[in-house]
Parts: sequence; structure tokens; C-alpha cells
Amino acid sequence: MRSPVSKSRPCAIALLAAAAAVAQSTTVNVQVGNQTDTSVGIEGRLQLAMSTSFQLASWDYLFFKGAPDATTELTALYPWRSRVQVVSDGIPLTAPGAWNFTELDTMLAPIQGSGDHSPEFQIGTAPAYMSDSSGHILPGSIADFAQMSANLVRYYNTGGFTDAGRHYQSPTPYPVTWWGIFNEPDFNNVPAAEYVTLYNTVVPQMAQADPSIKFVAVELGGSVQSYLPIFVAGVTAPVDVVAKHFYSTCNQKDVDQALFATVPSFASQVRSTYAELGVNPVLATVPVWITENNVNADYDKGNGISACNSPLKFVLDMRGSSPFFAAWRTLVFEQLGEAGAQALYHWGFGTDQQYGEVDSSGKPFFSYWVDHYLSHWLPSPPGQDILQTTVTGCCPPDTQHGWQGSGGLAFDTQTMALRNVDGSVVILMSNYALEAVQPAGKINLDNNGPGAARTFALDLSALGAFTSATLVTLDASTPAGGPVPQTPAPAAQMQVTLPGYGAALLRLSNAQPNLSAAGVANAASSLPGAVAPGELVALYGTALGPAGGAQLQLTNPLLVANALAGGHVLFDGVPAPIVYASSGQVNAVVPYAVASHSTTTLQVEYLGAVSAPVSLPVAAAAPGLFTANAGGSGQGAILNARDNSVNSAANPAARGDWVSIYGTGAGATTPAGVDGLLATAPYPQVPANVPVAVTMGGLPCAVNYAGAAPYLISGVTQINAQVPAGVTPGPSVPLVVTIGGVSAQTGVTLAVK
Repeated sequence: MRSPVSKSRPCAIALLAAAAAVAQSTTVNVQVGNQTDTSVGIEGRLQLAMSTSFQLASWDYLFFKGAPDATTELTALYPWRSRVQVVSDGIPLTAPGAWNFTELDTMLAPIQGSGDHSPEFQIGTAPAYMSDSSGHILPGSIADFAQMSANLVRYYNTGGFTDAGRHYQSPTPYPVTWWGIFNEPDFNNVPAAEYVTLYNTVVPQMAQADPSIKFVAVELGGSVQSYLPIFVAGVTAPVDVVAKHFYSTCNQKDVDQALFATVPSFASQVRSTYAELGVNPVLATVPVWITENNVNADYDKGNGISACNSPLKFVLDMRGSSPFFAAWRTLVFEQLGEAGAQALYHWGFGTDQQYGEVDSSGKPFFSYWVDHYLSHWLPSPPGQDILQTTVTGCCPPDTQHGWQGSGGLAFDTQTMALRNVDGSVVILMSNYALEAVQPAGKINLDNNGPGAARTFALDLSALGAFTSATLVTLDASTPAGGPVPQTPAPAAQMQVTLPGYGAALLRLSNAQPNLSAAGVANAASSLPGAVAPGELVALYGTALGPAGGAQLQLTNPLLVANALAGGHVLFDGVPAPIVYASSGQVNAVVPYAVASHSTTTLQVEYLGAVSAPVSLPVAAAAPGLFTANAGGSGQGAILNARDNSVNSAANPAARGDWVSIYGTGAGATTPAGVDGLLATAPYPQVPANVPVAVTMGGLPCAVNYAGAAPYLISGVTQINAQVPAGVTPGPSVPLVVTIGGVSAQTGVTLAVK
């Protein structure tokens, strides 16, 4: 792919020595303290999750058809609840009783199958027949809109719905938990009082269809001051998030400095939103998300005409994918994070160089790498402590440096120091300094200019010593395939130079995730070896996760998350569901996608640090049996089927009774298992052509079921077997299970009377 930035610009250089090598740069001095700055963020915490967006309508619902590999780039971005805005003919209800899910199924299925599998579904507009000629929903149609919205919930979450004698049900196994109610109602002809009526009507009906779902309210495009107070005063339905959209311009002719100067107003509006929500005690703890954010909101409304500046021609704003973007987006991230925003969504994922993170074929733009590193190095959850910083030196955004107005920015750079729960520290540096113009004091009128060099002189002495440092710079020198991390020596005094618009992230740490193939074991048997699709595995190593340990999280009531406490487990780049994570052990489920491979590459990422790749053989089946001592031997994890009681020496099964044996590593199932999904009917089973054999005390057993364990995570296998009438009773009868010709570990027993 052709690089979206000029290759003639100088490289970004990390300088660990002093100033001679950076004589052309102007220095900003940053003293990083060891104390949390509780005056900013969420009581001193950065809790800003990164994500991305899609618009689903006729003009782009085929995106993944043209870019089938884009799901790989989407997953690698680690988007937190990707947002899908459904508008126009993407709305599947075309007339009363007439539904067409073609566009929705075509685009949403790949998104649900990527990332965390849990996108926000924004019902952006009403069907045309419910609206007037300007697209304004008719007040008399609100009840019908509510019924349509409730049916959409049923379509994804509760087995579908029937209308006009026809049944409709989503083809994907993933439910939709997060729902947005209308897009930018303030810009789309819905007065605030009418939106309150709409929201209070629609949300209860949707919640009645599935009480577990959550709601994102308002998603305003304009100022919160005139719209939000009416909503806060009148809303009675549940509100889980209030959202806002921020763009710096709607005119490509606006100069760079004018766009940078808008960013403090974004933060001010977030603070105003929290203040307004606090007026209603029920809403006082509701988080604020920024569900659309980009440089320029203009677009071609048809025939090449600007939507914002008609009748002028639309001009693509290349600042959305140039080094300008790195400076601007990281400044937005810092300012919104300090204001307490809790999600920042890029608009949008796959489109042109003004808006996109990838192009129409799925190849990343420069902007992709900016968001990639913010997401990976500063994950939320868990978030980070914001450390106190003191900035002196260069340079104020004043007329001497080409500025006409700064919007409240104190310097032409911004630095944010953040400490992770493992003690590692990330320094985020943004350089939006304007290129010098002559004579001094002349206003800079650059539009997608180069910026000016700045050196960040970092005093890190208060933080103590670190054993490693990693530096990523995002500027004019960044290759099309992404930045190449550098590994400077950590020191109490460090310097980083950005030669123009751009950003840098410096990570200081004392540990990196480390594991070997010998540290990968079947979670039931505790034995190493080949891994199988859907197998629960235990990974042993160092610096793999949080010191205190973390239990699994659910992204919705039926789906185990594939990110936990800032950690990811990757098999060939596919995030695995994580059942448990600690510094020395992580338990995860091997993705079913490895079924087509003979080997798989395993890596663990924790808070942006990634382990060296480990190659593992893949087997069709690698069975292991869970045991009462969790060590892989002795009394098996077995239930007596007669009363679902735990089998033990004190509670043995009778000869002729049926028991349920629990294990993992059975391999692919029919129907196919789904990563992280809790098993519900119809339960995936071991394929009929894969033999399952059980012996007790050396005698063969009848088996009437071998498949997913109901309501447990996919990959846990339940085998129902009958205790042979002729078996010799005892508290420790040997049990052997074989799947596809591969036997589970020996030494497992059950009690028989």
C-alpha cells in the first residue's frame, strides 16, 4: 500500500543523550511525579476505552465482501464494543410486516465475529414509512418504532420473532447487549421533549424483550447545554450511558491550528455533561462515551457537493490519516481522559483517508496505528493512574509561535504520564506545534502542514528504576505497515524528539510476559502436549497478568470475554476467551479456528507488553478429565445423574447408574462450537464419526451423550456414561475416557457402590 505520509520527512528519534543531536529542536521540560493526580480523570484514573465505528446502509454494507481480511485488522485493533450505526435502508423493516435483513446480516455478522463479539447496535433512524419527508419520525409512529426495536432485540437475543406469519432469527450466535436509541436527534429533527417521549417508550419495550440489555442515550451531535437538561429532567427509562460526538470541523479549508484549538471545548462539554447528569440522582453515576470522533465531519452528499458547505464541492480532508492525526487524536485522548470520558470511538473503521482506519481493501491507514497503540498500551479496563506532571519551557501557543488562538491550550505539546496496575508507566506525548513562519509573529495558516520539532526532556527520577523501555513514535516517518518499536535504555532523564506533528509513547517496565511450550498444559489433566480446538488450557509463566488474579468476565450473559484485566491470549492472532488470569497463570480456551491448522502460534499480551511467540502442535482431540483436586488425578469431577450430586467416596454411584463426566479437549463439535459462548440448546456434540469410549474398572460403558456441558463455556465436555453392572465397587474405580482414539490421562477414578 502506498504510504499515506511523505517519506521525505525526518525520522522520529529517541535521544537518551543530551542536546547536541537535537540542536534544531525546541525543548519542553516534563517532570513526572510519583503521585496520582486526583483532580483529573475518574478520581485520578484514566478509564478511556478505545473503539471504532461502522455505518450500515446500502452504500457500505458490502465492505467485508470487498475486504474479507479486514476482520483480522479489526480484531487486532482490540476495539471495545465496536459501534454499528444502522440507518436508511439498513433498517430491516421496510413496511408494516415486511422485513429484509440482507444488509444487516451481511455486515453485522463479521463484526460480531470479530473483536470482543459485542458491538453496540445503534438504531440510527426510523424506517422511511414512519417518517416525514425530512426524515423526522412522526410522533404517531413512536409506538410502531418501539415495537420494531423490541423485535430487533428478539432477533438477536431470544430466538427470533414472528411477523406476518414468517419467523426471523439472526444467523449469528452472538447476542447484542448494547443498544443506542437514535443518532444525533438534535441534528435529525427530533426536539428534546420528543426524544424523551421516544426514549421512554422504546426502551421499556426493548428491555421487556430481554431484561439483560443496556442502553446508550442521546448520542448528541451538538452542544449539550440546550438538549441534555430536558432529557435529564424527563427520562424515566433506564440509561446506562450518555453519549456525545465530537468533530473539529466541517470544512476542509479550516487551518490546522483552528482544529487543535477545538479540543479543549470537547473536554469542557464532557465535564458539562457530567454536571448535568448529576442534577438527577438516578443518572449521577452514568458514564459518558464519545461514540463518534474524527477530524472533519463533512462528506459528499451526492454529485460531489459538500454536505456542510453546499453548493461548494466536497474536498477530502487528508488530515484524517496524516501525521496531523497523530497529534490531534492523542491530544483528544489526553483531554477527554482527563475530563472523565470513558470511551472514545473512531468514526469510522473502513472508508476513505478522511475518516477511515483501513481502506476499502482492509489495509491500514496511518490513523489505524495511532488508535492501535492507544488501545494496546493504555487498555481500559483496567485503566491507569494519571500521574502528576509539571511542564516548563517551550512553547506557548501564542502569536510568536504562529498561533492566533489556542482554545485554552497551555502549550503546543501535551504530555500524560500513566501508571498501570503492574507498576509499568506509559508516557504519552503529543506534538501539535506549528511550523515556524517568518517574520516571527506571523500567523501560521498551514492546512495539513508538517508541524515543528519539539523535544520532550523527561525527568523520571521520581518513579524509581526500570529494567526496560520501549518507544513507539507515530509521525511522518512511520512505515505503512506500522511503527517499529525502539528499545532505548531506561534512565532517570530521557529525551524524545518528534520532528513535526506526531505522537510518541514511551513504556517503562520491569517485566514482560514470558512462557514456553512446556508451560502450556491441558487445564483438566495438567499435562503438556498438543492443543485441540476448544480445549481449556493453563498457561504458566511470568508477568502474564495481574498479581492479585482476576476471574472471568462476561461481555453479555452468555459470552465469556476474550480480554481480562488488560490481558489477551492470542492463538494465531485470534483472542481466546480467558477464564482466569494472574501473573503466573492464565487459563484460556483455544479458539476453534485452530482446527484447520497443524500448528498454532501462541502469545500473551498484558498491558501492551507481548510475550515471544510459542509454536504448539494442534491435534484433532487432546482430551483431559477434570478432577476434584484440580491437579489431574484422583477423584474425577463427576456428577451422579440420579440426583446431580457430586460423586465421591461418601456419595458413590450405584452399579447401573448413569454419571456425567467432565473434561475438555474433545475438539471440533457439531454444530460448531463458538469461542467463549456458554452452551445452550441445541448443544454442540462430538461428531458422530468421532468415537467416544469410556471404561470403568476396565469394563466398557454405555455412552448416551458426549458434547457441550450445558451453560458452561464452550470447550467443557460432558460425557454421560453408565456404570457397568459387573464393575467391582470401591471408592477409587479407575476411569478411562478415549475420544477419537486419544485417551485422557490415567489415574482418574470414580466411586462406585
